[in-house]
Amino acid sequence: MQCPECGGTHIRKNGKKKGKQNHICVACGRQFIDRYEPQRGYPDDVKRNCLRQYVNGTGFRAIERITGVHHTTIITWVKQVGELLPDAYAPGRC
Repeated sequence: MQCPECGGTHIRKNGKKKGKQNHICVACGRQFIDRYEPQRGYPDDVKRNCLRQYVNGTGFRAIERITGVHHTTIITWVKQVGELLPDAYAPGRC
């Protein structure tokens, strides 16, 4: 096993974190785990489907009942997409 920071091979065990073995490099002091897993999440088609239902007027909890995705997750997705949109037109401004 090698340190991801300095490439050193003098590694010691350093307890456990969230059920995974934690290691420490003696040379540089970097702590790391032996293997990293990719972040879990919903596929893009599930996100797209939920957002499409929201735009068509379905409520957050109704979408949750249909798709099984928690309503606060859907709210977060709506906020993320909303930040990507341009500012809305304000009729009073010139």
